[in-house]
Order: sequence, then structure tokens, then C-alpha cells
Amino acid sequence: MKKYLYKSFIFLFICFAILNFIMLRYGGNIDYFYNKFTTPKAKSMIIGDSRSMQGIQPAVMNKYLKNEGYTLPVFNYSFTIAQAPIGPLYTKSILKKLDASVKNGVFIISVTPWMLGSNNDNDNSKGEFHEADSPPHNMHFVNMNPNYEYLLKNLNYFHFKALFRKKSTMHKDGWLEESNLPDSEAVFKHWKSIQKGLFANMDREKKVSSYRLKSLDTLVKKLNTHGEVYLVRMPIDQDMLELEKKFYENFDTDISDLAKENNVPFLNITKDIDKKFETYDGHHLDKYGGKDFTKYLCELIIKNKT
Repeated sequence: MKKYLYKSFIFLFICFAILNFIMLRYGGNIDYFYNKFTTPKAKSMIIGDSRSMQGIQPAVMNKYLKNEGYTLPVFNYSFTIAQAPIGPLYTKSILKKLDASVKNGVFIISVTPWMLGSNNDNDNSKGEFHEADSPPHNMHFVNMNPNYEYLLKNLNYFHFKALFRKKSTMHKDGWLEESNLPDSEAVFKHWKSIQKGLFANMDREKKVSSYRLKSLDTLVKKLNTHGEVYLVRMPIDQDMLELEKKFYENFDTDISDLAKENNVPFLNITKDIDKKFETYDGHHLDKYGGKDFTKYLCELIIKNKT
């Protein structure tokens, strides 16, 4: 019996060591979130869903804002709309990841109508949130490397086949680089149709949540004590913008009012019709369009700097 237990222990130890090595070396390829919980506390942050996770690049911000008096580097703590809509759970994790000593950070909150949406069967005022059991909300430790808590709780997010394809890379600064880009107009249109289908599903399954809007106000107020906050609406194709308007017609007005109340800028890039940034599906900026957009965003930040 002792011999069996000893061999079992050795076997499990070897398996764990191999998994640990893979995650340390290739974690950014096989999991979109793991690196977000293995990095130090953040000085400045990008907050939002997959639109900002892929479309706003910290390295570009660090380059163009290095002489503006902000406490850098910037860390992208965005997730996807399934994991991290605006709400008290996301706010709690953001503050956990933030270096509380920072007073001159720069904070980009990428806002979309879907970020303020709640499942039809959820009552947010009663603490019902569909994202509760997902990362980052199920994580106590958000800056541990290796992060064994993540390995134990979120193994279902791993895509080990991606280790060989390496089409997507979650960088150490929290930016998700997507290298699998459409190679034809037909592919682009197909991918865009998929995104439009997802928008249509969310329109049917979700409702605008005033509770989440209040949570956004709370988040802005808390981050305002640590530096400058910028509310940003990132560019998407016009037909997809119309789908968002159908879901939340007064979104721009509500965000503008919230921004004015907190004396922070609302940079609504969807209104900059003379600016075109490349996407790979009409919704997500590709890595080239994202680089151009992030540079433009930095120009606006410098222009609006208080």
C-alpha cells in the first residue's frame, strides 16, 4: 500500500510539474486569462471586454504616455463580455489587482452597451450576476506566479491544442494578440455574421441594468482617487453600432451624463467618422488597427489631460 501511494505521489508530482512548466512557458497561448493573474499589481489599467482586451495595446500606451506624468506601465485587465461586465464583482477584482499606493495612474474604461447588460432572469439588486463563478470573480489571488488557484479553479478555460497553433497570445501586459486574421473578404464577412448573431442573441437574452450603470459610477469614483479616468467607446462597424443602439438607445447620453458628473472625459470614438481602424470581424480591432487606435487614443488622452 505504501509503495502504491508513493508511486501515485511521484506520478502526480511529475504531472503537476509538467503542467506548471507548460503554463510558465506557454500559458499565454493556451489560456486567454492566466497571465492576468500571474503578473504584479497594476499601476495603470485598461478595463473592459474583449473589444479592449484585443484593441488597446499597453506597450503603445507606455511609449506615447511615458512623458505625461502617469505612473506606468499600463496593464490590460480586460476580459470578455461573458466574464466581466461592469458590476460590483468586476470592481472588486479591479481594486484587488490595482496597486493601492498609486495616485497618478491612467485608467481606460472601455464601455459598451453590453457591458451594462444583465441576463433577463437575473435581479442584480439581489446579488444575482451571471458572471459570478467565472474569472476574475472566482479568484482570490490575482498576482501570483505560478497561480495554482487558477489551475485548480479554471482548468476548463485551457485550450492545450492552441499550444501547437499559437494563433492567439495573451501577453504579460494583458493584451490578447490575435494572429488568426481573415485572408479574404468572404472570410471577413462570415466572421462578421457570427458576431452579428452574437449581438442578436444578447439583445434577446439581456436587458439594460441600471444597477450596472450605478456600479460604473462607483468604479469611476474609486479610480479617480488613483489618477485620471477616461471612459472610451471604441470603434466598430456602423451596422454593428446600430445593433447596439437597438439594445440601449440612450447609452451615449447616459455615459456622457455620468462622465460630466464625475468630471472625466468620455471619448466616443464611434463619432469620429473620419477615422477608420481595421477590424477582423467588424467588432474587434485587429492587431494592426489596434496599434493605430491605441496611438490615436493616447493623442486624445494628452489633449484632454487635466
